Amino acid sequence: MKQRELTVVLCIIWAVSLLYGEMFAYWVPSLWACSWPNHHLNSKSRMDEVGYSTDYVKVVVLTDPQLMDKTSLGLAPKSLALEIAQFYADLFMRRAFFSSIMPFKPDVILFLGDYFDGGPYLSDEEWQESLSRFKHIFGLNAQGRYKNIPVYYLPGNHDIGYASLHYQRPEVIKRYENEFGMRNYQFTVGKVDFIAIDAQTLDDKQRSGRPQEDLASLTWNFVKNVSMDVQLNPRVLLTHIPLYRQDWTSCGRLRGSPVINQVYMSLLFCP
Repeated sequence: MKQRELTVVLCIIWAVSLLYGEMFAYWVPSLWACSWPNHHLNSKSRMDEVGYSTDYVKVVVLTDPQLMDKTSLGLAPKSLALEIAQFYADLFMRRAFFSSIMPFKPDVILFLGDYFDGGPYLSDEEWQESLSRFKHIFGLNAQGRYKNIPVYYLPGNHDIGYASLHYQRPEVIKRYENEFGMRNYQFTVGKVDFIAIDAQTLDDKQRSGRPQEDLASLTWNFVKNVSMDVQLNPRVLLTHIPLYRQDWTSCGRLRGSPVINQVYMSLLFCP
């Protein structure tokens, strides 16, 4: 094979590989690879008052997109390198979402936190910029909603930080709630109750001394109130970070919590 022919063949291989990676690979999941469990509605199937099928509801759970920002790679804000990295990361997530999730027409979408990477450390302007990117990637309208699909949000530590940060920068909590709504709430999908908890605030030691003004107390009070409700439906607890892990499970020396870490819980409550 002559050098020119070899060059042409290699160029064709490169072009096909590029097209597959940038285009065709996103079509494959919805065409062949993935499928939602197929439940055909029978003649006795009905819709409830919200519009869900009484037989089944399709729920999508999305978490940790962690949109890149100035805190991600140590690159200078607004630098060309950061802009390029953000562009391709955003493009990848948007294509993946619309090709592997939306074709299956979910009934409900749950976002379980870490929408941003350095959310608590962004200025209001930078935060709004990342928020606009988040809405564009996942096809949300200006209000952070879909036209025909209910969507629910839960904060992550990359969105609002932990309790130690909340006292230093209370505005982080405020701007999150202004955009995404309450951090502790419950809702029903089909015949299942979902309980959304802001687990990050449970790191707090209630240092204010006033439970009504204390974020941890607010979360605990919400949990107690929900636990006293008459339970008619199965319940699913939604948290961004786990409330339980097996004893002696290490998550790194800087990731312990006297509330969430079961090592300490065992020492306190077990003989």
